[in-house]
Amino acid sequence: MSSRPKKELRIVKKEDNYYIIEGEKDSVVALYEQGIGEKVSDARLKVSPIELAYLTTRFRVIDRGSELSIGDVLKDVNDILKLIVYVDLRKRGYNVKITPDRSPIDLLVWEKGKKPGKTQPRYAIKIVTEGLGIRALDLSSILKYCESMGLQLVLALLSNDGVVTYYKAFSLKDLRAL
Repeated sequence: MSSRPKKELRIVKKEDNYYIIEGEKDSVVALYEQGIGEKVSDARLKVSPIELAYLTTRFRVIDRGSELSIGDVLKDVNDILKLIVYVDLRKRGYNVKITPDRSPIDLLVWEKGKKPGKTQPRYAIKIVTEGLGIRALDLSSILKYCESMGLQLVLALLSNDGVVTYYKAFSLKDLRAL
């Protein structure tokens, strides 16, 4: 049984720590509706290295005539833990958006079937690594931030062997309501 050939995306240019990619209009629109990148035009998106790394697993990504692999893009990824959780959530069927570096949360996630731009995100992901954990005061502050934004805080615990486990975080007032 032969598989369908992957659609192609081309890197137009790299600016700062982002890539401008282009492809068929329907592919680019579909990616944008899944929360990938920022729209530059109908056929172009501005994507982060994490998003580009993920796209190399789904598309033929061409840069200056050569196809890129995920390994080619990893040198530009400044947060490998965020990449691992991002790819895991995408594989589970969620639409995911990367937050700015200064945000107290790492990722925004929509309920399955919901589209970024048309609905609000439901979950805020904070990545916690095994062995390092998170300070209680920091967790409390992040939880208050998420509640003020109407988001459910989810901790993504990344084990030393790369397995991701998700835990919802609640405030005491939320637990009393259960």
